[in-house]
Amino acid sequence: MKKYTQNITLALLLIFVFSFESIIAQNIDSTQVEEVNDTTQVVEKKAKVKKEKLSDTTKLILNYIKSGNQLFDADMKRYDKAIIAYQKAEELGDSSEVLYYRIAYSYFQLKEYQSSAEYLKLVIDRDSITEFKAYYYLGRIYHLNYEFDSAITFFEDYRKSLSPDELNTMSKKIKKCIKECEIAKEMVANPVAGFLDILDTNINTPYLEYAPIVSTNDSLLFFTSRRPGNIGSGRDHNGDYFEDIYFSVKDSNGNWSMAKNLGKPVNSSAHDAAAGLSADASMLVVYRSNGNGDLYISKREGDNWLKPKKLNKFINTPAHEASASFSYDNMNLYFSSDREGGYGGHDIYKSSLDEKAKWGLPENLRSKINSAYDEMTFVAMPDGKTFYFTSNGHNSMGGLDIFKITYIDSVWSDPINLGYPINTPDNDVLYSLTADGARAYVASSKTDSSLHDIYMLTFMGDSKSVSDNMDGELLAFRKYGAALPEMDSPVNIQKLNLTVLKGIISDEFTDEPIFAQIELTDNSTNTVVATFNSNEQTGNYLVSLPSGKDYGIAVKAENCLFYSDNIVIDKTKGYKEIVKNIKLKRIEVGSKVVLKNVFFATGKAVLTESSETELQNLLKLLNDIPSLKLEISGHTDDVGKASSNKTLSEKRANAVVDYLLKNGISKDRLVAKGYGEEQPIANNKTKDGRQQNRRTEFKVIAR
Repeated sequence: MKKYTQNITLALLLIFVFSFESIIAQNIDSTQVEEVNDTTQVVEKKAKVKKEKLSDTTKLILNYIKSGNQLFDADMKRYDKAIIAYQKAEELGDSSEVLYYRIAYSYFQLKEYQSSAEYLKLVIDRDSITEFKAYYYLGRIYHLNYEFDSAITFFEDYRKSLSPDELNTMSKKIKKCIKECEIAKEMVANPVAGFLDILDTNINTPYLEYAPIVSTNDSLLFFTSRRPGNIGSGRDHNGDYFEDIYFSVKDSNGNWSMAKNLGKPVNSSAHDAAAGLSADASMLVVYRSNGNGDLYISKREGDNWLKPKKLNKFINTPAHEASASFSYDNMNLYFSSDREGGYGGHDIYKSSLDEKAKWGLPENLRSKINSAYDEMTFVAMPDGKTFYFTSNGHNSMGGLDIFKITYIDSVWSDPINLGYPINTPDNDVLYSLTADGARAYVASSKTDSSLHDIYMLTFMGDSKSVSDNMDGELLAFRKYGAALPEMDSPVNIQKLNLTVLKGIISDEFTDEPIFAQIELTDNSTNTVVATFNSNEQTGNYLVSLPSGKDYGIAVKAENCLFYSDNIVIDKTKGYKEIVKNIKLKRIEVGSKVVLKNVFFATGKAVLTESSETELQNLLKLLNDIPSLKLEISGHTDDVGKASSNKTLSEKRANAVVDYLLKNGISKDRLVAKGYGEEQPIANNKTKDGRQQNRRTEFKVIAR
């Protein structure tokens, strides 16, 4: 009888240890086991049980539970260590429901789902259950394990267990969980075609890797990792290393080099994460944890990245700003923030550069993109129309999913879930795609590991063919038993109508690379639509040109004459690259430059409106160097009478001079010459050659 009474007393004590843990915390010191008598009095009073001396085993159990509770506390969240303490109590005989639930919850937070499920089943298999949320977490685990019907059953059981007041609070969340299971069932049954390649150990380690950001030409990769060797060697209260940004360069064989820490001054002793990259890879957005976290921009000078500068108060607020990306022309910044006035959790906002090159007041991108939940990343493609974002709202199949949306004629389309297995029931976050839309880089836990790794997605098409010797995992083939899709099904990814202009800018005489500014103008509107910079060390440049436009390109550098070019991109669909190496001329007597964006009405000497930007560049050159004197010359092909061609060329040269005179340039600094067909630079027997010969150019005659 005495033994029976002791067992009842122990059970009641353990129940009240969890129920009144604040009282116990005041009376039990884990290093002073003998002081549990005070705790015994409190618990016995509450439980109305007879006071009696506790056994040594009971004292130890109470100590382990107290230690576990302290580690489990919201301020600590050391679930890994809490489990150890709780399981010590379990080994000594505690089998209470609340103990099992806390062990299960701790395993769940650590993403050790199988162990969590084992303890959750011990909770719900009891004749009487009070920890009803065990149904919810077991549903979550079955959802993550692709057992969607079982997950729905547990979500329904959880709903049935709730009181009316609890149901008012939880009903929306439960409905969302069930809807996600239903969406996931449909998407897993209809997988998209493509390949999934986990990046090798040059990038991924046993530690966390995420936030992959790739340059538009797929040659430079930035990502965030919590691995040893971080700047400052800092660790958080869980023992995890602080975040640092790493980078890798792709070699000529398509392999990523061993990742290196980007180092100071971009990385600091705090958390530093890659958050966005400009299209020309000249600006890197850095997330840094100061309070709730803010966004900074580091600019590149050659191979060096400058100290990140904090973005202004329009971008950074006391709220949490999580990530950012540039539009292809660097004129807009899209970022995620959970500031007040949004639709739910984190929303996507857009800020544009003003006339002083400052980021202006942001606008919320509204409900086609932002939901009552979280939108965490937003990627603008170079065509200016196609965008990808990450959200756990809309028709997510669970956690964060990747969506595609377009903006055409000032109207947003409905967002499209990219489907399984690009998206999974767990979190899948997109940070960047290549310029042609053929490959994407994502961070996900797509293996048995609970840690994030970086993957490259290759969508079915010309980029990668199906063969028996596949070096990537076919996207639709998963450990959870999804069937392989038909290989001739169309890909649900639009190929971008985009041309990428790239090359090297160098000195005409020395071949040394030059740091230059590339100015892109829409000739139909005479508006500058984007500016880019070449790499100071290599001279490399890359400019994205959406199709269907007539572009003027001006390349400017210190002590050099500007270079101009005219590129017309037709509306044919698809992605292509143009390689154009540009030689800049030094400002010296005798140097000549063809003004490729000066246009005249056919057969006349009347300047068209689309010449305005080019003429302004010429005007600026003369104003910047007051001693400069130029010869403006007109040239024609050999079609027609030579005398008529010479007259027309003289009139066109004078039209340019007249424009400059009207804008304040002294007459003694300009000479107009018409050479007609006398100085061809190409063969007049071809259409292209004749077009090159019909030109206006200037020559330096004095400096």
